[in-house]
Amino acid sequence: MGNTLVEIACFVETYNFLDREEVEALERFEGVAESLGHSFEFITKRSLQRIPLYDALFIRATTDPSYTAYIASKIAWESGLRVLDDPHSIQVCGNKIHMYKLLQKAGVPFIPTLYLTKEELHQRTIEDAFEKFGRPLVLKAPYTSFSKYVEKTGSEWGFRRICRRFFRRSDVIVVQKFMPTSFDWRVGVLGSEVLYVCKYTIPSGRWKHGTKLRGSNRVVWGRTETLPRDEAPPPLKELALSACKAIGDGLFGVDLKEIDGDFIVVEVNDNPSIYAGEEDRKNPDIYGRIIDYLAKY
Repeated sequence: MGNTLVEIACFVETYNFLDREEVEALERFEGVAESLGHSFEFITKRSLQRIPLYDALFIRATTDPSYTAYIASKIAWESGLRVLDDPHSIQVCGNKIHMYKLLQKAGVPFIPTLYLTKEELHQRTIEDAFEKFGRPLVLKAPYTSFSKYVEKTGSEWGFRRICRRFFRRSDVIVVQKFMPTSFDWRVGVLGSEVLYVCKYTIPSGRWKHGTKLRGSNRVVWGRTETLPRDEAPPPLKELALSACKAIGDGLFGVDLKEIDGDFIVVEVNDNPSIYAGEEDRKNPDIYGRIIDYLAKY
């Protein structure tokens, strides 16, 4: 549509306005869209029936095939709107087993992984997993976000306990080699182009970027260190783009680890976090690039 005004809806939930940095990012999206001549309106689950009236939908609420955000995405997609994130991307990234199998098919290197069913949970299988990947192991329920249902154990007892809890959510769980690093790379990708590059540091004494404190609902997050995307290692960006190509052509955040100078994919996330002063720190144009993407439908 060129420079013609485009009406963009931004689907949010109340929790999107609890964090000051996220609120500021949402305001920047709104401001940039309006400066480019577009309209930008926040909508909630009460406004699902109005989605076909817009030209594009930008989802900032947590996506999951069982959440309202997915319904919003599906309505927009079926109505011919440009949408981030599209239903296919939500489905793939919302099921880690599906995601890893697509990466494997595309030849994209990811953390050594095996899959375990309820029927396979017995002593010999547990021993084989520790023998194959060492101790500790990382266990994941396939349907997770923000590091929920991702736990580490070095004992057979802990393995059984975590599996039994995760099997309440899924018939199959993910078992992975533990590869400790002081940070994880995060590469934001939009439409097969690198949008931003960050280091998500691991808090001292922890093993992942976001860790819930024992006996509390409070989550401790590590710092976000941002690089200008042009200064990030080319092999890192190439691997992130290859991982996204295996899944779709929308907005993704690829988590990767660097081990002895080599890069390996941890996972690909749809609906990646964008907080003011973090992901945008060295690449302030990310707001305009996302709005331009939504406007070109």
